[in-house]
Amino acid sequence: MMSLTLAFGQETKKINWPFYAYNFGGLEDMSPKNQIDMLRKHGYDGMTVMANFKNALTDLKPFFKYADEHEDFEIYSVFFRYNFNDSEAVKSGWKTIIDKLQGRNTDLWIIFGRPVEGFTPELIERVLRDVVAYAETKNVKVSLYPHHYDVIQTAEEAYKLVTKINAPNLDLAVHSCHEIRSGNGDRIEEVLENVKDKLAHVTIAGSDTIVDYTNAWTVENSTIKPLYRGTYDVSRILKQLANQDYKGAVGFINHLIKENPDMYLPKTREVYNHWLKEINKPKVPSQAYDAPDQCTYHAPSNTWFVSNLGGGISLDRDNYGWITRIDAEGNVIDPVWIGLEEGMHAPSGMTITDTHLYVCDRDGVHEIDIENKKITNFYPTPEGEFINDIAMATNGDLYVSDFFGNRIYKIPAKTKVAEVWLQSDRLETPDGLYMDKDKLIVVSWGVLSEPGTFNTSKFGDILSIDLKTKKIEALVKEVGNLEGITKAGNHYYITDWASGKLLKVNPKTKKVTELIKGLSHPTDPMYAKELGVIAFPQHGKNQVLILSIND
Repeated sequence: MMSLTLAFGQETKKINWPFYAYNFGGLEDMSPKNQIDMLRKHGYDGMTVMANFKNALTDLKPFFKYADEHEDFEIYSVFFRYNFNDSEAVKSGWKTIIDKLQGRNTDLWIIFGRPVEGFTPELIERVLRDVVAYAETKNVKVSLYPHHYDVIQTAEEAYKLVTKINAPNLDLAVHSCHEIRSGNGDRIEEVLENVKDKLAHVTIAGSDTIVDYTNAWTVENSTIKPLYRGTYDVSRILKQLANQDYKGAVGFINHLIKENPDMYLPKTREVYNHWLKEINKPKVPSQAYDAPDQCTYHAPSNTWFVSNLGGGISLDRDNYGWITRIDAEGNVIDPVWIGLEEGMHAPSGMTITDTHLYVCDRDGVHEIDIENKKITNFYPTPEGEFINDIAMATNGDLYVSDFFGNRIYKIPAKTKVAEVWLQSDRLETPDGLYMDKDKLIVVSWGVLSEPGTFNTSKFGDILSIDLKTKKIEALVKEVGNLEGITKAGNHYYITDWASGKLLKVNPKTKKVTELIKGLSHPTDPMYAKELGVIAFPQHGKNQVLILSIND
């Protein structure tokens, strides 16, 4: 019959990486409880804690105690500095830290300090292997922390060692300040891409584009600032992480920041939130139509609404679908009337009243207040596999086709809760719907030969279903891979998506006339009685056709 496969993509979720800070920048002068209270007050999701300082280990117990009192706050990591000139007792402190991390969802970051006499790369590898092996026995994850001026300065250097050891609990972190100091600011996207399969942690700070190497303080001050300071575009890092589908949290390095934490913490969080909002903004389509799926006429305004799957013939849950509004002659009034900002995925079939537009989407039906251009309700269709088209009965009940589910949902006007009204293999992949008095007319795609694809072993029928008895009657059998249906006068006008035809069907005589051939995947039509025309889109050409009908 016909062969076509369309892959269903993964759901695209809005990015909302948790945001945390180090216990630096004035926080270190407070008690652990006050540090956590300060960060929570300003909307931070957690913190990372220095594990050792001046030959002494940090008492982590109060940090964990107070963090555990709040479900919205997490200790994401503790970091241990391994200095080669420290005593063996101090250097082996990592083992004590790992013991404290056992049973917690907190990672150990390890920094190897500056090279000293007798230092060799082999020594680092041996120590790191020991740390990782011990941590694995305690179910603790370890991240190698590259640090400027130290023996491992960049993420790409860390990556070589991490991949060489290749332990399941070993990964790495990327820190904006250390990459910029090491000369990688201009190629930060490349760095992130090169290490992405081992990337578990990312931290950022405001920075100048040109590092001031006058002394240690100027280096620090020019690369670690609140996010609202500095000339370097730190948002580049977040954009690249989004491109890479990064799943972790993002930290804010506030080391030696001298401003009041009550000032720089909330303002930095505000900048971070703004960047996430910009990243999550829907893509602006380059044209009004992108896989247009149905035309629906609104008589009070003398305009048409056109649904767009978005992203080509795609059924992804990608927040990239919209409704276009055009005038009676087909001129675009508003290319994106609604949908992108509201997170529509792949809007398809529609039906309309004077006041509301009802739009099928992947998981249910949107109800849109036309005058106010606002989605006022969403009616989910439980267990729906591919919600496709919709029709309204005279009493306001909505009927919705589930293409792959071989079912018809009903959304009663009184309850507004979707229910399975009819499920039967006889529906043979129901696609377009049309309400003809007390009969629901269904055009079917056909019997699927391969579940989850559009391949068919039998062409679809034109079916009539009695609303009271649910009795299914075949009006015309094996017509084609049918997509949409409307009625003008005494005839049904039906699109055959696969063969590119607009069909005219007489339901009484069963006669099927090929009205137009050579179309490029025509989709759902609608007859506007007031205009005497039928309008329908073509998936394959991203256009809407308007056809005068004398019936």
